Amino acid sequence: MKRRFLWVPFWVWIAFALVSALLVFYPEIDLMTSRFFYTPGVGFEAKGTWVERLIYRSVGFLLVVGNIGLIAWWLSARFASRLRIRFTAKELAFLLLLLALGPGLIVNGLLKENWGRARPIKLAQFGGSDRFTAAFVLSDQEGKSFSSGHTAASAYWIIVVLLIAPRRIWLLGVAIAYSLAVSWMRMAAGGHFLSDVVTSYFIVAILALALYGLFYRPSKESKVS
Repeated sequence: MKRRFLWVPFWVWIAFALVSALLVFYPEIDLMTSRFFYTPGVGFEAKGTWVERLIYRSVGFLLVVGNIGLIAWWLSARFASRLRIRFTAKELAFLLLLLALGPGLIVNGLLKENWGRARPIKLAQFGGSDRFTAAFVLSDQEGKSFSSGHTAASAYWIIVVLLIAPRRIWLLGVAIAYSLAVSWMRMAAGGHFLSDVVTSYFIVAILALALYGLFYRPSKESKVS
C-alpha cells in the first residue's frame, strides 16, 4: 500500500518540501526568472498588452461561466437520461469545495491577504521601491504576490477535466496549456514570481488529492467484501 498523509501520497509532500526549500534557500531563482521578462528602462513589456489583459480577465470570466455551466450540467443530468457523460452531485460538490478552499480560502484569503510579499513589478530591482523577500517569508509590505490566485484558479480546470473527462486527452491538454499560459503571463507582466506560481500548483494538487481521498475513499463494507 502506498504511504499517504491526509490521503495525499508521501512523494507529493516530499516534492513540495524539496521545491519549497530550493526556492527559499536560493531566492535568486525568483529574481532570475523575473529578469527574463524585464527590460531595463522599459519594464515588464507584457504588462498592459491586449494578450495580457485578455488572459488576465479570462480567468474570472471562466470561473463564473464555467461553474454555472457545471451546475446547469448537473441539473440536466438529474432529468435527462440521454447524456453521454453523467455528472453527479458528489462530483459537483467536490469541485465547488476545491474551488472554495484552494483558490478561494487558502490562496486568496489566507496567503495573498496576509503574506505581504511585494510583486516583482514593485521591487527596487525592477524600477520600483519595495524590497525583495523570498518565498514563504512573511513581509510587512502589504504586497499580494504570494501566491498566485490566477494560477490556482486556472489549475482548477485541470482538476475538472481529470475528474469528469479523464479520457479526453485533448481536453486535458487544452486545460494544461491554458493554465501554463496564465502562469507565464502573470510572470511576464511582473505580477508574480516563479515561486508564487509553483506554490499555487502544489496547493491545488495537494488539496485535490486530499478531497478526492475524503470523497471517494472505499467504505468499510466494500473493503470487507
